[in-house]
Amino acid sequence: MIKKLILFSSLILMGSNLAIAQYEVSNIPKELLSRASATVRDEQRTFNIISPSEMVETVRSVITVHNNSGDDYANMTLGYDKSKQIKSVKGEILDEDGKSIKKFGIKDFKDYSASSEGTMFTNTRLKSYSPYISSYPYTIIYEYEVRHNQTLFISSWRPDFYGDLSVQKSSYEILAAPDNKLRILKKNLLKDGKEEIKGKQKSYYWEIENIKAVRSEQFSPNRHETGMRVFVVPENFEYYKHQGKVNDWNSFGEWLNTALLKDKRELPPTTVAKVKELCKDLTTDREKAKALYEYLQKKTRYISIQIGIGGQEPFPAKDVDRLGYGDCKALVNYMQALLDVENIPSYYCIVEAGNRKMDVDPEFANLVDGNHIILCLPFENDTTWLECTSQDLPFGYLGDFTDDRLVLAVTEDGGKIMRTEVYSYDQNLQHRKGTFKMDKDGKITGNIRTEFSGAQFENHFYNMKEIKDEQTKRLKRQYDVNRIQFNTVKYTIEENDKLALIEDLNIEADNFGIKNNDNFTVYPNFLNRSSAIPDYRNRANIVKITRGYTDIDETEIQLPDNILPVIVPANKKLEVPMASYEFTVKIKDGKMVCYRKLQIKEGSYPASSYADFSKFMLDVSLMDGTKYNLAFK
Repeated sequence: MIKKLILFSSLILMGSNLAIAQYEVSNIPKELLSRASATVRDEQRTFNIISPSEMVETVRSVITVHNNSGDDYANMTLGYDKSKQIKSVKGEILDEDGKSIKKFGIKDFKDYSASSEGTMFTNTRLKSYSPYISSYPYTIIYEYEVRHNQTLFISSWRPDFYGDLSVQKSSYEILAAPDNKLRILKKNLLKDGKEEIKGKQKSYYWEIENIKAVRSEQFSPNRHETGMRVFVVPENFEYYKHQGKVNDWNSFGEWLNTALLKDKRELPPTTVAKVKELCKDLTTDREKAKALYEYLQKKTRYISIQIGIGGQEPFPAKDVDRLGYGDCKALVNYMQALLDVENIPSYYCIVEAGNRKMDVDPEFANLVDGNHIILCLPFENDTTWLECTSQDLPFGYLGDFTDDRLVLAVTEDGGKIMRTEVYSYDQNLQHRKGTFKMDKDGKITGNIRTEFSGAQFENHFYNMKEIKDEQTKRLKRQYDVNRIQFNTVKYTIEENDKLALIEDLNIEADNFGIKNNDNFTVYPNFLNRSSAIPDYRNRANIVKITRGYTDIDETEIQLPDNILPVIVPANKKLEVPMASYEFTVKIKDGKMVCYRKLQIKEGSYPASSYADFSKFMLDVSLMDGTKYNLAFK
């Protein structure tokens, strides 16, 4: 489903009589310049809810860009479609002293379709403006008005969402009839808003001043969790001529069933017969669902189609059946239709997809949370999740795009919050074993067998579908070993106790052992090395690791006869609250044997623990690079 276009619109024009000195860069407080790529000087965003089917958005703001890293904040993109019309837009660019460089209007905006490379159809168009100023600092002012024919989607206020953006002043106001009941979500606000009657309307108003830019810190919580936010949804609304009343996720699910999903799962008789034929010899619902999922994968392909009710409505199953393609909404709906034939229950689920885990807010029903649709099969004692847009992923597997997050499941009885598949750090496993022989010239040959499971299942999964030449190119990037060659490549999927991808490689590499006068230099751990992480003094954020993992690497290198099989063994163990590490190297029966195990554990940890974590990862990176000088006999 399309994620609604939320404009960080910085920015606005107060008119031609502005006092020039007001926007001199020298007027920005010095504390707001530190770490800031840009500074919001003044932002005012107002939504005037006139009726359930009519709302006017006005934005007025000024932003100063300090360097080229802040240029994106000066760009403006406005989307429009049948439910949203741009009524006016204008702006002005000022130099460092607040003097006008250029004025611009709607005619200066580029206009183009919102369709991307993967989108076949969309109703949305975009108007975009970029100032292309090369002299810094500069200030840009925007002013625009947009009229909406719906009230379900109202852009939220997130004044401190961007860490490298400081804010002098930002305000957010909702105007509505006093008897128009609004649901309001407030998070992490530094001060309360105010409510007052303005004429015949009630004003809900929030503002903030003097917010400093902050340093970006690795392993920090998502800004959606820590940033300030105000989110407003009317209890009674209209969306593409569909009226609704929602006060929680259950009623939101009921509305989705009625307005968007109803009567979409009819299949032609020939497909019904095909389903019955596929399932006739299968005994369990899980076996049948697996067969139907594989049928879906062979018959359909994913194409983004952002049409219908705001890009939220799936087109009917019979159309997917006829055309052989659909977007995430349509493919999930089609899979449900196939399952319906065999009376297998399923839930259409809205998820916020992306490699960084994000939940739908369990306490606040809204249209904004969620940008993708997946399918849930609520088997007894075995809830199974399906990614219906993939023609390749195995049945029941969710990768890091949608794993471990709260989603809205749309059931026959309305909406309910569920959590997708959770993989713990010990399940996210990459276990590699290598057996090699090194000759007298330092060349190695041997085999590598790697098991990938949990969230690491996809590490090399997409190599499977490539031709040999492309596989080799990918593997050379994935195994950063000088002069490595891949003689044979084989992939298999195991589905026994757990789902795992097995990669079997036969490799060789010249000059693995580097000759240096009377010895060879050898790196026993050459298949997997970790890097150090930044060392932040006075860290501000807690340490949050959203996805842990376990890497185990075992290698045996048969040494040539002209090498003395003598080294000082390594035996190192490190541990901090969020991680552990083991590393051993020894000579046994003429072989250099290396064992490495690194575990990073998901969870939240105090900011004060980061110094130990940083030191731990530095030590790991040093141990991973351990080398030995092996003497000739």
